[in-house]
Amino acid sequence: MPMKLSDFKKGVIGKLEKKFEVKETSSHHVFYEVYYKGRKVVQTYCSHGSGGKEISDDILQKMKRQLGLNNLNQLYDLRDCPMSAEDYYELLKRKNVVGD
Repeated sequence: MPMKLSDFKKGVIGKLEKKFEVKETSSHHVFYEVYYKGRKVVQTYCSHGSGGKEISDDILQKMKRQLGLNNLNQLYDLRDCPMSAEDYYELLKRKNVVGD
């Protein structure tokens, strides 16, 4: 399943912003830092050059791992809505990445 940086930003990051604070910074890469209760819990990045092109499977695998997801299907589920921000929070909670 192809994914462009714009799809990632709109689908994945847009969804995470419903439960988490997400900070985006740019240099020669676009960095996304995900915070929960003021503490950075995960981060990922992608090259600016990916903007209009599909992100390679290798890069998607790295982004998936950086976000604490178990497989690429979960990344696509975040983008396409089967996984909600609350579901993602619960996944991170089970991995002891976040807690209340």
